[in-house]
Amino acid sequence: MRRSTLAQLLLGAAETGIRLYEWQRRWLDDDSTFRILLKSRGVGGSFIIALEALIESLLNPGSLTLLISYSQRQSLELFRKVKTVLGALERASLSWGGEVYRSVKVSSESKTQLELGNASRIVSLPNNPDAIRGYRADSVYIDEAGMFRDDFEVKSAVIPSTVGRGGRLSLVSTPKGRRGWFYEAWTGGAFSRHTAHYSEARHITSEELERLRKTLTELEWLQEMEHEFLDEANAVFPYELILQCISEDAYEPASHPVFIGVDVGRLRDSTVITALERLDDGLLRVFHIQELRGVDFQTQENVIAELARALRPVSIAVDKTGIGLPLYESLSRTLPGVEGVAFTHNLKEAMIAAIQSLMRGRRIRIPADAPELINQLRAYQRVETQTGGVRYEAPRGQHDDYVMSLALAVGAALKRLTTGTAVKRVWNWP
Repeated sequence: MRRSTLAQLLLGAAETGIRLYEWQRRWLDDDSTFRILLKSRGVGGSFIIALEALIESLLNPGSLTLLISYSQRQSLELFRKVKTVLGALERASLSWGGEVYRSVKVSSESKTQLELGNASRIVSLPNNPDAIRGYRADSVYIDEAGMFRDDFEVKSAVIPSTVGRGGRLSLVSTPKGRRGWFYEAWTGGAFSRHTAHYSEARHITSEELERLRKTLTELEWLQEMEHEFLDEANAVFPYELILQCISEDAYEPASHPVFIGVDVGRLRDSTVITALERLDDGLLRVFHIQELRGVDFQTQENVIAELARALRPVSIAVDKTGIGLPLYESLSRTLPGVEGVAFTHNLKEAMIAAIQSLMRGRRIRIPADAPELINQLRAYQRVETQTGGVRYEAPRGQHDDYVMSLALAVGAALKRLTTGTAVKRVWNWP
C-alpha cells in the first residue's frame, strides 16, 4: 500500500474531511533518500511534514524523526502542527498489513518532542548545528530551508546525522534568492525535486489570492508564490548579509537606552515604527517593529505616544519629509526627544551605508520573525543613473518603509554616539 493511500485512510478514519492534493501524494510516495520541495506560501507544506512524520513514526517503531526550523518560534509552531495532526489521528482506527491501528498512543510529550507508544520519537529543533550533531535520525525535515542562516553549517551537521540508519533528508521551502543550501540542492541534481504551486491547493480561494496580490510587491509575489529564485546582482543587502544578523532574542524586552525610528508612509497610507536598543558594547538590537496601515494621523500619534511612554526612548527620529511634517510637528509638541529628519540624497546614502557597515560587522540584530523587514532589505537596490550617479531605492512599484524606519532608528542611535552626547535620559517621563 502506498504511503499516500495509508495517509488518506488515516485522515478519513479520523473524520478530518481532508483530501490530499496530488502534489502531497507524489511527495508521500517518493522513497528517495534526498527530496526537496519548492512551494508557494500557504499550500500546506508544514501540514505534509507533520503528517508524514507521524506516519513514518507509526510504520517504523523505535525510529527518530527530526524537524528543523530556522527559528525557535517556527520550531514551536511546526511542532504544534504535529500535535494538531496527532490529535486527529488519535481518533482513527483501521487495519493494514495484519496490524490494527487504533488510537495513537503517546508515552511522553514536551514542548519540543514526543514519544509514541512504539518508542518512535519526533523532535523539533531550531537552527542550531551543535544541537543537531547530537542526534542519529531516520528522517530529517528542514522546514523553510531557504531562510536558514549559516545553512551550510546546518548541512554539515544534518547529513552525517542520517548515516548508519538509512535515513532520509527532506528540504521544504519557498525560494530565498540564488544562494545557500536550498538553492544548491534545487539546482544540483542530487535531490528528487517536487513543486507545490498555489494553483494546486484548492483551499486557497481566488479572493484570498487577490488580496495577497494587492498586499505583496511584485518581487515578493514572484518569490513567495511563483517559485522564483530572485537575482541579487544590485542588492544593497544580500540575503547572506541579512541572515548573519538574524537573532532569536530580538523580541525580548529592552533593558538599555532605546531609539525609535518612524517612517511616515506615502505610497500605501502606512507608517512603520522601529525600536532598537543600544547594548553596552555598542551593538544595536531591534526588538519592536509595528506597521500602521490605513490609520489616520491622530491615531498614529496616539500609538507612537503610548509606545514612547512604555519604552521611554532617548530619541524618536521622525520622517518629516512631505506629509510626515504635520505628524512630526504634533509629536514634537507632546513628546520629549523627537527629532525631525528630512530625507536628502546624501543623508539617505549615509543612513543606508551605516546599516551596511553594522551588518558587515555583525553589530545589529534583526528579529528572525520579521519577514516584511527582511524582504524589503533584500529587495533594496543600488542603481547607477545615466549621469554616473547612484540611487538607493526599492525596485519600481515596491516599498522601503520598513528599511527607512530602521535607518531612522539606527541614525538616531549613531548620532548620539558620533556627536559625543551621553546616552542617558535627561527628562522625566510622566
